[in-house]
Amino acid sequence: MAAGEGQRRDFTTWGIVAAGQGGGNIASQFLTRTENPGIDERIVLVNTNDTDIQQNITRVESELAIDREAIYQAHIANFGANVGVGNDFFDGERMAEEDFEEIFQPINTTLSGAEALMYTVALGGGSGNGSVPYVINQLSQGPTEGKTADMNAAWLDGLTQFALAAWPFEYESAQRHFNAICGLSRLLMDERGEQNADMTILASNSRLKELALQHDDVRDDGHGGFADDKELVNEQIIAAIDLFISAGRLAEDTIDVKDYVRKPQRRGVYHGTFGTALEKPIGLNLKMAIQRAAENTFVPLDPSTAEAAYVVVRAPERRIDSGDVTTGRVGEAFAKWKAENGLRGTVGMETLSRAPGRGQTFDVLVFLGGFDLSPLIEESQELYEMEKEALHRGDSHDQLSRIDRLEENLRQYRNTLEE
Repeated sequence: MAAGEGQRRDFTTWGIVAAGQGGGNIASQFLTRTENPGIDERIVLVNTNDTDIQQNITRVESELAIDREAIYQAHIANFGANVGVGNDFFDGERMAEEDFEEIFQPINTTLSGAEALMYTVALGGGSGNGSVPYVINQLSQGPTEGKTADMNAAWLDGLTQFALAAWPFEYESAQRHFNAICGLSRLLMDERGEQNADMTILASNSRLKELALQHDDVRDDGHGGFADDKELVNEQIIAAIDLFISAGRLAEDTIDVKDYVRKPQRRGVYHGTFGTALEKPIGLNLKMAIQRAAENTFVPLDPSTAEAAYVVVRAPERRIDSGDVTTGRVGEAFAKWKAENGLRGTVGMETLSRAPGRGQTFDVLVFLGGFDLSPLIEESQELYEMEKEALHRGDSHDQLSRIDRLEENLRQYRNTLEE
């Protein structure tokens, strides 16, 4: 569905579903932004913890002229016990199944008509990590099957679902790293071993903090200190999602949502990650800018193992119209970069996206898919095994049986990538 050479088209319509504390912290910031009409106010916050929800509402209320009750009615899905699930994703999933209608109602009201959904979730948690894979699975069945049957939701037909999944910091507890590996398996594959999310986009919190420190991107918090770890991470994620979505909005050779998933899926690829190079001066060699973005991937990886590669260059529209940045130069630079990095055989596309005004800088997003997951999973494997051993010592037979299935699904997915 990409536009032809030199054509433009209206933007793709996205909805954001933010689950749990981590996902809510990211998406509540989108509600305070107006730069990307691909999203506007199509955002729903999903949580079992009423305190987290109230904090997100307070943040939004302080930035926008929207009263608290209006925010709650249009943008909040409060399910479960209202006191959280204590990082137990089994409970988070169970409550999502029991209260699915409470989750689906604001999604169906506020996000109806969206062509794609982006879920934001912290894989170390319980509410979001428990609910998101389940909700994705239900919505993928469309308006006639599963729990969405007879819910007046024809817009679900053809819906594309992405999950932006944040990996826990290295210093976090064993339970969170256990949750992360299980959550990754559940996003990639359902219980039957079939694909779940159309694309799972991974971001390592530790890796993003490292990138911020490397780039001296640690700003004063206004009180004599520095922005906390989560703020440093979330700012980078939000900037990348903005760029990712911009590829479907007023761009030359538009990358539509289906383009991000169709060809990778044919290779059995359902995961990817971002890399960004922001505010580069007009005139900087485009291949060099793409390389810098690829060096800033949101998870540790070997780029040569990727099966899919996309690049989005966003430049001021007047700079594009004057020929300072062109689609031809972007395509040429991307082709040279792929050849130099052993990625000539990957699937993917490139596009030039427009930003308002003249400006002096451009931004680059590289999206890589199907890469070897070992560097990321190995960060958590030892802690995962520790938590699994604790389950063995307890009365957790049913949970262990479920874990065995999740391990097998993840193993099969990784084996497919190696074939």
